[in-house]
Amino acid sequence: MRERADRRDEERGGSAGSRLHLVLVAALLAGAAARLVLAFLRPLWADEIFTLTMARKSLPDLLAALRLDSGPPLHYLAAKLLLLPFAVPGPADVAVRLLSVCASLLHVPLLLRIGRRSGAPRAGVVAAALFLVFPLAAASGAEGRSYALASLLALAAFERLLALEEAPQVKVSLLAGLFGGAAVLTHYLALLPVAGMLVAALVRRRSGRLAYLASGLAAALAASWLPVALGQPRASMAWAEAQPLGERALQFAANLGLGLPVEPAPARLLGPFALALLGTAFLGRRIRARVPVAAPLLAALALLGPLVLYSRSVLLPDRTALVFLPFVALVLAEARSVVPAAAGPAAAAVLAASMPGWLRPTPAAQLAATLAPRVRTGARVVAADLWGPELDYRLAREGMSARVTSYPSVVALHPGWYEESEVSEQRLEAEAEAIVGASGARTFFVLSPETRAGRVLVHELASAGGARVAVAGVFEVWTFAAAGSPGSRPGTEGPR
Repeated sequence: MRERADRRDEERGGSAGSRLHLVLVAALLAGAAARLVLAFLRPLWADEIFTLTMARKSLPDLLAALRLDSGPPLHYLAAKLLLLPFAVPGPADVAVRLLSVCASLLHVPLLLRIGRRSGAPRAGVVAAALFLVFPLAAASGAEGRSYALASLLALAAFERLLALEEAPQVKVSLLAGLFGGAAVLTHYLALLPVAGMLVAALVRRRSGRLAYLASGLAAALAASWLPVALGQPRASMAWAEAQPLGERALQFAANLGLGLPVEPAPARLLGPFALALLGTAFLGRRIRARVPVAAPLLAALALLGPLVLYSRSVLLPDRTALVFLPFVALVLAEARSVVPAAAGPAAAAVLAASMPGWLRPTPAAQLAATLAPRVRTGARVVAADLWGPELDYRLAREGMSARVTSYPSVVALHPGWYEESEVSEQRLEAEAEAIVGASGARTFFVLSPETRAGRVLVHELASAGGARVAVAGVFEVWTFAAAGSPGSRPGTEGPR
């Protein structure tokens, strides 16, 4: 009788394992397909264009530009290496997105290895499947930014710290420190999970002095960029603080617990729900949960509080949670079965529903396509605020470089950000008068009338006989009557 019962248990385990394998294969196909479709078909957005602009600078210019902007250098250097064969903007720029695709998909073997190393292969499979279909992980894993690579390096550091407990070797410790330091040099937010896992490793004391060696190496690597980081202008992230901190906190909670992008209004409900779900996952984990991820994750979240007090801009909706998602997936994987069983299909459904919206052309992409024929025949563009760098890149991809003048001129100094308060009203007026006065009839002015620069430029254009010829979303296009409009007759407005 006992042999028959054991056989039935083995059959059940084998059947469950087969189903779990199929779930992972399905998640891998869906997650990889979503990332590749987004990488090739989703319109570029401003931050990705900034990455591409930085990557094409010479190494000294790139490092100098980062001193006037924000962020560490590693991802920009990796993007520069990828784009070395491609001197001008073009279709090959997708290589920077493919770097993120590869980094995102490489989370899967790491999560599987972490599960096996911890004696919980099922948890590794479930965590990998969840990470593949988290909408936020899929979106960030297909964009030319640093989040996917930073997340991968942080997870690699965690895997090496687990290996260090099994095999206390200097080379394993050095790799853990190298991955941790590299993660922070890829994105500052990686400091949180890296510090959390190192603190947890030191507290456990299972790997003795080698854990201190890993921590020291990671700290030394991160500190190598510290003088630049401390000197980077706080204004470069001031845009993030325009939204109330409470709203951003609720969005972060929803991002963290559900792996979903969310707007402020639904975050009022989804944020508390996500926290409750994550709390249930922590409390409901099996008594002998084998993957030691709870302590590093809690330590990282505890460190987030003081960091927010230092800089409120560290709490970014749909961004700050990205480096935590693989660790959240591991927590959910060892919760009661109902948690991952509900979270996985829900995330996959949201991912599928989000794809059409993500692939929709952006207003800036549509504007560039509309202006391109006019610019090709000799027209020029003056763009206010951060419309300048984006339009300049998009037109350069059409073979029309250096056709855009940025207004105010300070935008050209640090094209990744623009803080209105750093430019006086008098300077805005003087520059607007000079630009409008020197512009011919075949000049199109792109501006947002809600900004200071936009209002000053509109006033100067109206005084000089300019006319608004198109309105699309948050921007307007103005020109002089003789030029005609990019999509309508002079003096009429295009589609809103």
